[in-house]
Amino acid sequence: MTILELRQKTGLSQSQFAKRFHLNVRTVQTWEQGTRKTPDYVIWLITRVIELEEIINVKRDGI
Repeated sequence: MTILELRQKTGLSQSQFAKRFHLNVRTVQTWEQGTRKTPDYVIWLITRVIELEEIINVKRDGI
């Protein structure tokens, strides 16, 4: 999964996504444009955070 796909999954803008994950918005832009490769560990960490948030929301909502 790419950083763009992860951001789209969250429904956040680039600036919102950057703020949410404590990243520089320019960094997010260069990753999405392919100017620089997103480090694998960043993809892994953000994926895990999103997955855990989904689990928490499901349990909280009782679905």
